Amino acid sequence: MKESKYSIGCDIGGSHICCTIIEVETGNVLEKSFVSMMVNHAEPKEVLIDTWAKAIIACKKQLPENSRFVGVGIAIPGPFNYEEGIGLFDNSNKKFIDLKDVNVKEALSKTLALPKDQIQFVNDATAFSLGCFWYGSGKGSNQMVAITLGTGFGSSFISKGKVIEEGDTVPENGYLWDKPFKEGIADDYFSTRWFVNSFNAVSDEEVKGVKRIAELAKLGNTDAVSLFNKFGHNLASCLSDYVINFNADVVVMGGNIAEAFDLFKPSLYSELRMRGIEIPFKVSILKESAAMLGAVTLFK
Repeated sequence: MKESKYSIGCDIGGSHICCTIIEVETGNVLEKSFVSMMVNHAEPKEVLIDTWAKAIIACKKQLPENSRFVGVGIAIPGPFNYEEGIGLFDNSNKKFIDLKDVNVKEALSKTLALPKDQIQFVNDATAFSLGCFWYGSGKGSNQMVAITLGTGFGSSFISKGKVIEEGDTVPENGYLWDKPFKEGIADDYFSTRWFVNSFNAVSDEEVKGVKRIAELAKLGNTDAVSLFNKFGHNLASCLSDYVINFNADVVVMGGNIAEAFDLFKPSLYSELRMRGIEIPFKVSILKESAAMLGAVTLFK
């Protein structure tokens, strides 16, 4: 019988670190191993690295006795040199500024007393897509497109478990957010701000997020219903050439807008059918654990 491999999957955001122990082959999360610690991205590098290390150590204590531990997979936003584990942050993105040119892999290796090859990094959006492909709504597919619909428009193209970022079948870096669409770029149309700005421009009620617009749509508010219909048509229109070119067999969606899929599903599928495209769109079943699960696939 094959020995189980365990890894710690970490998801680092601008205000916290979450980590949990995961059985690499199955994606099974070890019960009661979840650890979360708050730490603001603006803290000095020593505080950031110390807090992250404390969370990982607390999580590692939950490892089953005599189990085979293969390493720590860390999902973190860019800009970051993922291979070397070096922060490339600067003033332009206003996040983790004190980690600019810091070798985070080396610092964690010393603090955790782990060899460097047992500490691996991956982009947070890429981690989401890998988690979905191996353990979530994309499991069983060969060619998967993953998109995140929230504050911004994220995307990733996965072929047989590998992230594809270059070549004739994908946009450069796998990015769709910056591609021209209608009167701007895709990010202008597939993000929370599009919903909020569009709704507030036509409605008497001022909203701050998609959740409220979805509630109103379910109550029959015509402005809200119309907006979700338009969103579905736009999304199908934007993605159609890319899913055909990549020969995708599924599109998996994450982010807060994806939670309202039922409201834009009819218009999305209608537009796809009109273009002769038959492809399932699925909402990620992994929720907040997707990035942690994706991070441990680095040890597959």
